[in-house]
Order: sequence, then structure tokens, then C-alpha cells
Amino acid sequence: MTTPVTVPDSSMPQLFQAADLASLEGQRSYVGGIRRRLLCLVVAALSGIVAWRLGRGHVDLLGLVGTVAFVGAILEESSLWRRRPDKAWYDGRAVAESAKTLAWKFAAGGLPFPIHMTTDDATRGLVEKLDELDDQFADLQLEPVAAPQISDWMIESRSKPFAARKTMYIEGRIRDQQRWYATKATYNKRRSKQWRVALFSLEFAGAVASLSTAVIQTSLMPGPALAMIAGAAIAWVETKQHDSLARAYSAACTDLSNAEAKLQIAASEDAWAREVDDAEEAISREHVVWLATRHRL
Repeated sequence: MTTPVTVPDSSMPQLFQAADLASLEGQRSYVGGIRRRLLCLVVAALSGIVAWRLGRGHVDLLGLVGTVAFVGAILEESSLWRRRPDKAWYDGRAVAESAKTLAWKFAAGGLPFPIHMTTDDATRGLVEKLDELDDQFADLQLEPVAAPQISDWMIESRSKPFAARKTMYIEGRIRDQQRWYATKATYNKRRSKQWRVALFSLEFAGAVASLSTAVIQTSLMPGPALAMIAGAAIAWVETKQHDSLARAYSAACTDLSNAEAKLQIAASEDAWAREVDDAEEAISREHVVWLATRHRL
């Protein structure tokens, strides 16, 4: 049984590492902001179930809580709109994944860096493409990272014999990526089912609460609050995109299995260079779908 191989991010180009950190920070900021905004709206909804007045006062304390919660939601939304961390997330991921693809093509001898190119020529070509990629996303604020654009691992991998590079690429790139997709597909499929059950439960509770309010005279109004909570849950599910991600990652696993089969039968450097390029295109297709899904939000 082959031991799983994972190439660390520190072996990737400096542009990948800087963009990856910028993307992760943007993701944390964006998802955290959405979470806080939805929690504020949930608190506002719960505070409207019943009035709470102390003594002879005419001020509803829970109403004040709801007001503060709504103001908090407005501030979070304003912050997200002003800072646009989602753009840093998406652009950073696009730059990082594109840089990683170029690094793997260089290391494995794939097009446009076939192994018959000298190392110096391939290095110049890679640096030029990384510069073009950086210029394409000039608005992205990269994180400061002290690392080379061409790592020792990339040079050493490119200098290996054909058979060694073939094994390295199939195990370290294709199978490692496939394992990642499979794990993420399983996770997102499970989370999608859990949220589906939660939403059904909220909607059922809302129906029961509304019926109770209709037939029983009471000052409690839980129906609208449950509707708001269900709406917040739906917004969160749309943000996380568990269902579509599960399908996309499952499809990516199949694409990579097909790519591996073609890579295995590549018997010459020319055929290998083409198949590596095709394999990286298969990985890029999944990322393009991810970006398109996110930009619909």
C-alpha cells in the first residue's frame, strides 16, 4: 500500500502562500460577519415574542434588546459592505490555486514547462506567469510572506527522472487532491442533511406555533420569531453551500480518477506534459465552479 504523500504549502511559490493567507483571512472575516449578523437578527426575533415591562414603566425591555440587536445587524452589514472581505476570499483563492497549478506544472514537467526546456528557461517562464497572475489581481492585498517564488522542492522535483516525477505527481498531487475532495464531499453531504433536518424542524415548529396562536388566546407570538430564525438558517445554509459543494467535490473526484488513468499510461515526456496540463485543467474546473457558486451569493 502506497504511503500518502502531501507536499507542504511551504514548498509552493511565495505568491501562493501570500494569496492563500489573504484568502483565509478574508474567509474568516466574511463568514464571521455573516454569522454575527444572523445571530443579531435571531436575537431581535426572539425579543419580539413577548413584551417585558418592569413596574409601571411603559418601555418594553425586550423591545430595547431587539433594537440593539437590529442595530448590531446593521453595523455588521455595513462593515461587510465597506470592507468586502468576500472579494479578498475569492480573489485570494483564485490567485493561490492558479499559482499552485503553475508550480505543479513546473515541478512535474507539464505544459507550458515541458522537461526539454532548460531549468533557466522554465524558471523565467514561471516567474513571468506568476507576475501576470499578480497583475491580474492587483487590488488583492497580499499577506507579507518571506519565501522564494521557486522553491528547492520545485527545482529538485523537476530534476528527477521521468518515473520518479510520474510517481511524485500522481501521489502528491492527484491522489492527495482526490483524498481532500472525497473528505470534503462527505463532510458537506453530512452537513447538508443535518441542516435539512434542522430547517424542517423549524418550519414544523413554526406551523404548530402559528396554529396554536390562531386557536388559543395568548399574548405570545412565537410564529414570526420562528419564521425569522428559519430565514436566518436558510441564509446561513446559502452562505455555506453544503449541497452544491458536496456535488462539485464528488464530480471532481471522478474527474481526477479519469486524469490519473491517463497519466498512468503516459509513456513519453511529450505525452506526460500534455496529460499533466489536462489534469491541472480538471482541478481548475472545480475551482471555477466554486467561484461561480460563491459569486451568486
